[in-house]
Amino acid sequence: MSIIKMARGGSVAKAATAAILAAALPALAGTEVEQGMEARLSAALPATPLLETIVVTASGSANTLADTAASIGVISEREIEELNPAHPAELMSRIPGVNIVQIGSSGEGVMAAIRQPVSTSPVYLYLENGVPTRAAGFFNHNALYEVNVSAANGVEIIKGPGSALYGSDAIGAVINVLSGRPPKEDALSVNVEGGEDGSRRVQLKGAKVTANHGFTGKLDVVDSDGWREQTASERSAFTTSWNTDVSAKWSVNTVFTGTILDYETGGSGLLYDDYKDDPEQFGNLIGYRDVRAFRLSSAFERDFDNSTLSITPFLRSNELEYVATWTLNTGRVSPPPPWCPSCPSSLDSQDAHINESGHDSLGALLKWDYSLSDDSFVVTGLDIDYSDGYQKQTYIERTDTDPGDYWLAYTPAGLLYDYDVDVLSLSPFVHYENQLTSALRLNAGLRYDYSRYDYEDNMSEAPIDPLHLRPQDQSVDFKHLSPKLGLSYQFSDDINGYASYRHAFRVPSSGQLFRSGSTAQSTDLDPVKVDSFDIGLRGNLSERITFDSSIYYMLKEDDILSVLDAGTGVRRNTNAGETEHYGIELGLDIILSETLDLYIAYTQSEHKYKDWEDRSGDYSGNDMPNAPENFANVRLRYGPMWLNGGRVELEWIHQGEHWIDEKNADDGRATDRDTYDGHDLVNLRANYPLSPRLEVSFRVLNLSDELYAETTGKWGPTYTPGRPRTAFVGAKYTF
Repeated sequence: MSIIKMARGGSVAKAATAAILAAALPALAGTEVEQGMEARLSAALPATPLLETIVVTASGSANTLADTAASIGVISEREIEELNPAHPAELMSRIPGVNIVQIGSSGEGVMAAIRQPVSTSPVYLYLENGVPTRAAGFFNHNALYEVNVSAANGVEIIKGPGSALYGSDAIGAVINVLSGRPPKEDALSVNVEGGEDGSRRVQLKGAKVTANHGFTGKLDVVDSDGWREQTASERSAFTTSWNTDVSAKWSVNTVFTGTILDYETGGSGLLYDDYKDDPEQFGNLIGYRDVRAFRLSSAFERDFDNSTLSITPFLRSNELEYVATWTLNTGRVSPPPPWCPSCPSSLDSQDAHINESGHDSLGALLKWDYSLSDDSFVVTGLDIDYSDGYQKQTYIERTDTDPGDYWLAYTPAGLLYDYDVDVLSLSPFVHYENQLTSALRLNAGLRYDYSRYDYEDNMSEAPIDPLHLRPQDQSVDFKHLSPKLGLSYQFSDDINGYASYRHAFRVPSSGQLFRSGSTAQSTDLDPVKVDSFDIGLRGNLSERITFDSSIYYMLKEDDILSVLDAGTGVRRNTNAGETEHYGIELGLDIILSETLDLYIAYTQSEHKYKDWEDRSGDYSGNDMPNAPENFANVRLRYGPMWLNGGRVELEWIHQGEHWIDEKNADDGRATDRDTYDGHDLVNLRANYPLSPRLEVSFRVLNLSDELYAETTGKWGPTYTPGRPRTAFVGAKYTF
C-alpha cells in the first residue's frame, strides 16, 4: 500500500448523523423503533464522506478525492454486489458524464460516450488493476466484455485525459476495474438467475483466508438465446487471486482473469421500416464473434521508511475473430446510378470480410512512491510493454439467392490482409503533489511515450486489388510527451473545488497503419493530440445531500482523415481533423428519508467538427453524429424495514437527440431520417433476503416496452433496436 495517507477520519460524519437522529427522534429515545430507524438511517448515509473517498487511478497512489484535481467516478464493491450487473452499461452509466452503450441488440458488445460521441474510435483506455487490458495499437471498443466486471472489487473512471500517467488512448476516459483484491474473510456463495429469451446465469464466488495467504475465485457463466433472431451468446468470465506476504517486507498479489465469449451478431442495424415494423428479425444471419482474453499479473510491493516500491510484471493474451457485419451492405451488384448511366456496375460489398486478430504481451509496471515531506510526495516509474500481434482478413462473397438485403450465406474468396506486427512501448513518468497551503494543493505530471511497430506482410503476391493496398515491410516509431497540471482547493470541510489542464494523445492503431485500403502512405501518420481543461466543484451540501459537478472543454487536433490528394487525386490518410468537445456533468445523491434515496446523474454536451474536410465533404462547424445532446440516469431507491434489508429501485435512463450523419441536413430540411430523437427507458430492480443466507431478486428492464435504437448508422440509415421489456428472476445462497 502507498505510504501517502491523506484521508481524514469519519468523526464529522458520525457526529452529524448523531445530530440528525437526536433532532428527528426525540419522542422515541430508547425504544426499539428508534433503534431500528437509527440503524436504517446509518445504513443510508455513506460509510465515507465523498471528499474522503480513496482513489488510486488518478495519481497511481492511494489518495483522497479532495486532493485529486480531476473528475473521477467511483463505484464501490458494495454497489457492484447489490446491482450484480449483467453488462457494464448497467453499472457504469450511473456515473455523471459516463454513457456506456450496450450494442448488438442487448448483446455483449460495448461502446462508450465519455466526453466523446458514441463511436468505435480508440479514445478510451481500459485498465485492470492499473494494467492496460490491451496494448497500445490494438484498441477494441468492446474491451469491457473482456473483463469480469460483475466480480470487480470496484471501478474508477477518470473522465477526460489520463495520458500523463497511462499513455496512448487515454483521451475520453480511463476506466480502471479493480479485481482480485485480498479477501478479508472466508466466503462462499452461489447465485443463479433465469430470464426471458432463454437467459441463464450462474455465479460462484469464494474466498479463503489463512495466516499468511488469501485466495479468491469468482466465476460468471451466462447463456442467452437472445431476443432477436441470431443473437444467441455464451460467455464465461473468471477472476482468481492469491495474496501473500513473501517476507516481513514484501507482499504479493497475483491475479489471473479471463473471458471466453462466443455469440451471434445477427443483431446488427435494420433499415428504418424494418426497425419500426419488425425489430426482432435478424440483421445478418451470418454474423458471429469469438473472443478469448486472458491476463496474469503479480503486484510486488515493499514499504520502506518513507517510500514504497511496486513491481508488477504481467502477461496478456487476446484473440478475436468476427464477421465484419458493417461491411456487408447487400452483397449484390449495384447498377449504375441514374445520374451516370455510362458508369460500370459494381459489387457493393467489396470490403466484406472475416477478421482474425490478436496479440500476446509481456510487460512490467515499475513504480516508486516517495514522501518528500508531510505535505508533498512524488510518484515516478516506468511502463514496459512488448506485444506480438497479427491480423488476417479473408474476403467473403454472398452466396444465398434471397432477394432481401441481409446475408444468409457466404463463401470465402481469398485473403485481403495477412500480417504480423510487434509493438514495443517504453514509458517513463513522474507525478508530483504538494500541499501549498492548508487549503490549496498542487499536482503535476509528465510522461514520455516511445512506441515502435515492426511490421511484416505475410502475403507473397503484390496487391492487385486497388481497394486493399498493402505497405512494404517496415518499422514505424512514435514519440510523445504528455504533461498535466492541476490545483485543488478546500473551500470548507465539506466543499472542494479543482481546476486542471491535461494533455492526451493516441498513436495510430496497427490497422490504420498497415491496413491501407485504397490509400497511399498509410504509415506516414502522427499521433492524435488533445488538450483538455476542467473546472469542478463537489462535496456535501448537508449530511443528506452530496453533489459532484464539472465543466470541461476539450480540443482534439491532428485527427486522422482520408483525403484526396489535390495534385494526384490519390486517396491517402493524413493528420488534418480538428474537433472540439465541451459540456457540463452533474451528480446529486439525496437521502430523502431513512427509507428513500434519490440519485441523479445528468450530462449536457456538444461535440463539433471544428476543422474537418475529408474525401466525402467539408463538415467544419457541423455537429458530430451519434453525439446525444444530453443523457441522464435517475434512480429512486426504497428500502423500508419490512423488506428485511432488501430494496426496490426504479431507474429512469434518458438519451437525447443526435444527428445520424455528418451532413446535419445541409439543405436545411431535416427529417426524422436525419436525426434520432432519443429515448427514455425505465428499469425496475428489487431484492429480498428470505434469511441470512438466502436472498431472492428480480429485475425488469425496459419496463414500459419502449422501441428504441441502441445505435444508428448513416448508411441507410440503419437502427439497431434495443431490448424490449424483459424480466429476470434470481436467487443467491451464501454458505
